[in-house]
Amino acid sequence: MPAVAALLERRPAILALRKALPKGEWPLFTARSPSHLATLLHHHCLDAIIIGQDAARGPVFDTLRRDFPAIPIILYVPARSDDAELLRRMHRERVAALAIEGIDEPVFPRVLSRHGLTARRLADLLPLAPRLDLTDDLQRKVWQLIIVNAPHRIDTAWIAGEFDVRRETLSRRFASGGAPSLKRAIDAARLVAVAQLLRNPGYNVDDAARLLGFSSVSLLQQMARRTFGVSARRVASMEVAHAMMRLAQGVTARWR
Repeated sequence: MPAVAALLERRPAILALRKALPKGEWPLFTARSPSHLATLLHHHCLDAIIIGQDAARGPVFDTLRRDFPAIPIILYVPARSDDAELLRRMHRERVAALAIEGIDEPVFPRVLSRHGLTARRLADLLPLAPRLDLTDDLQRKVWQLIIVNAPHRIDTAWIAGEFDVRRETLSRRFASGGAPSLKRAIDAARLVAVAQLLRNPGYNVDDAARLLGFSSVSLLQQMARRTFGVSARRVASMEVAHAMMRLAQGVTARWR
């Protein structure tokens, strides 16, 4: 489940946001202060950050833009005419989305689903299914499940349970027709999640390994070399689009 963090100055806004997000679907961490938000960023793999008008006007926004530019920011504010300059600035800074307090709560889950890191990963990876020879319905559904859950420690047994099939059967069906093995697909998607994190100067390889549940940095290093043929540090320097190109053009040939 993708988690989000919110730094909001008004308690009614926090309560409204909690009510708007379905329990169990969008875990919400509320930051009490900018320093608490920084702590949350280093303890949880966040899909997006929600901020109010005070954070947007002050140094918090500048710090987020400097250290975590690849994490989507959603502005959640009341509708006020004197906020026009703030909204113009947010537009210039390419804030991911704007939600109006008291109006947009019913569609807030949809906003997160469209603008979070998970949405970006889906947009990048789902279209690659034909290039990976993932052509039948089960293969595509499994691929989507892997992409969504890439930041978490997932394995073939868990995925098989989600589809109510035996692990061996799922592995065989997923790799049919020249497609990559299920484990290789999981590793590749996990490395894309690593790349998403490491586009932020505020994270290093150790942070990515910890936030994504790797038992050690060396395990991440091994996965990077096995899957992309490069070091974890090299994966860290790759943009998501570059990783996608590797996955589509180079990795499939080695997988077969």
